[in-house]
Amino acid sequence: MPGSVRVARLWDGKRSSRRTMLRSMAFFAIAANGLAACGISEAPQGDPDRPGGRAVNRVDEPRLNFYNWTDYIAPDTISSFQAATGIKVTYDNFSSNDEMEAKIASGGAGYDLVVPSDNFLRRFVRGGLVQELDRDLIPNLANLERRFAEADYDPGNRHSVPWAWGTTGLAYSKTVLGGRVTGFSAFDLAEALGRSMVLDEAREGMSIGLLALGHDPNTTDAKHIDDAVKYMLSLKKKLGQISSDVIQPLTSGQMVLAQTYSGDVFQARKANPNIAFTIPKEGGLFGVDLLCIPKDAPHALNAHRFIDHILRADVGAALTNAVGYGSPNAAAKPFIDKRLLDDPLVYPPADVLARLPFTKDLGPEVEARYADAWTKVKTG
Repeated sequence: MPGSVRVARLWDGKRSSRRTMLRSMAFFAIAANGLAACGISEAPQGDPDRPGGRAVNRVDEPRLNFYNWTDYIAPDTISSFQAATGIKVTYDNFSSNDEMEAKIASGGAGYDLVVPSDNFLRRFVRGGLVQELDRDLIPNLANLERRFAEADYDPGNRHSVPWAWGTTGLAYSKTVLGGRVTGFSAFDLAEALGRSMVLDEAREGMSIGLLALGHDPNTTDAKHIDDAVKYMLSLKKKLGQISSDVIQPLTSGQMVLAQTYSGDVFQARKANPNIAFTIPKEGGLFGVDLLCIPKDAPHALNAHRFIDHILRADVGAALTNAVGYGSPNAAAKPFIDKRLLDDPLVYPPADVLARLPFTKDLGPEVEARYADAWTKVKTG
């Protein structure tokens, strides 16, 4: 969801610049080193004799390779996991689903956890790129809100666990554009010409054209998609950038209007309180980013332990408080900043959610059509 430049490093404690859920609970033995005090328990070892047995580390070492969006983690998410488990995390960043998909699909990337958006997950599952989760190893799945345990993109959390959720909308400079940003017509404002941007994601970018023309952003109609290409080619002449690196251009004032993800603008607003956010009257998209384990993950057991860690109430709340995206963790709500919980742009009311459909996976043929359409926009 969020995006910027890719950074690869060992985690150093600094932030990067982005149904029935359990068949049976297997509660883990508490380690003698004080893990009980912080609520972390030892994961059971894999059972190779069990059909479809528990996750195991193919490489027996205390390591985890994590590939995530930039600006999308709390300062202590990884350090608390390392302190509790002794597992060393290597943390890399990507800037778009397409970039991440290409790396995972190439094989041999060596990642244990990746964070695709919900519509990409089904592509990964179809392509055999991710493992099924062993939910016995993730007792904190019980903390999830029901809608995220029954979501149609992955019913029962068979292949994924939600990381965070948010919406697309328009961020803008209050000083430059005032209260005039209510919809996509804001791109026509004189002060925004050459100083506006849209996300470099095929589905998100194309949604502007589709919504502006009154079409479903999940349409499969080839004519509607072609119409949206024409709209976006016209809009492109008014833009300054097409990029998923939104936070820095907004905070610096280089850009005064941007299609962006809700959480990114809340992070940007910490650095520049002049930035505001609105969901356009035409609508936007609702999306969930998901933790999943690549098929060839060398440390799958360690990945399960991290997933269970992030589903702790305190850890999940710290993530939301840091990144400004909605939490899928019902148990975390008492620990989330009340200003976020009460902010309708972070937790939209029902009437607004009705204008924010999920980005659906439309199948290989239609998804390829969207990819081709977006290429025409970017190169046209």
